[in-house]
Formats: sequence, structure tokens, C-alpha cells
Amino acid sequence: MLLGTSLRRLNDGVDYAAFRQAWLPDETFPGDPRRVLSALNLEDPQEILTCALIDAEPGDTPAWMERIAASEQRRMDRLAGLVGPPLGGGVFRVVGNDDLSQHIRA
Repeated sequence: MLLGTSLRRLNDGVDYAAFRQAWLPDETFPGDPRRVLSALNLEDPQEILTCALIDAEPGDTPAWMERIAASEQRRMDRLAGLVGPPLGGGVFRVVGNDDLSQHIRA
């Protein structure tokens, strides 16, 4: 599993509803391996983190990214006036998945 993250700051006067309207994809891709969570910083609600849970292996991503590239570019174009430059993020390979309500053995 992979994890894609993006940390951004909403521009002044932009709220989550406006961000979401522009962020939503204009097409779907059957078998798209992503589920995306969006979260606002409790201390600064203008800061938004999106986190995609990607059910794929690293070697699968180039073909998949090429397939969705045009749709993703349209989404980024719509977001351009709503958010500042990325503050951080990337694509990460998940190496741990721990339930901290249970005892974990080292």
C-alpha cells in the first residue's frame, strides 16, 4: 500500500466547501486504487491535508498516473486560485499499520 499526501494552505477567504467543489474529480476511473481523506488543521483551519490511501505497488503507479494525468491536471488548474503552493507531501510506501488500542510486540 502507498500513501499520497499533500499539505496546502487555503487562500484567504477560501473555505473547505469551495476547495472541495474545485477538488472533486470531473471523471472517475474504474478500479481507481485511491481512497482520499481530507483534514483541516485544528489550530489553523486554512491548512488542509489530503491523504490518499493507494492500494497499489510502486511499480503499478507510472501507468496509473499516466491514465489519470489529464483529469488530475484539470483538478489542479481549478485549485490554482484557491490554494497556495504545496507546503509538503509526497508518495510514501506504507511500512507499518498499527492498532494502538492493542498491545504491539516489537
